[in-house]
Amino acid sequence: MMKIGDVLDQMSMRDTIFKQLKLRISLMNLDDVLGPSLKQHCRFCDFDGSTVYFECDDDTWLMEARFMGRKIVEKINGKLGQKLVNKVVFRRCNCD
Repeated sequence: MMKIGDVLDQMSMRDTIFKQLKLRISLMNLDDVLGPSLKQHCRFCDFDGSTVYFECDDDTWLMEARFMGRKIVEKINGKLGQKLVNKVVFRRCNCD
């Protein structure tokens, strides 16, 4: 009998819907990916193909997030156990 995680891994290789689902599940806890400080100022928005989009509520944290972009991609892919993400994009959120 296969575990649900194994089934999701196999399906995410073939279908973009399952790829999206796997990424969204893994990003439910952003502490592992962004760290506790950056997590307070950024939130996950969308996943489009191989790009993950985040919004930040502050310009200083936006700069910090962009600086850490490559490291964040590595952390996301490490958490997923496969290379699904090639790029992260951080944008300034207009919500206060």
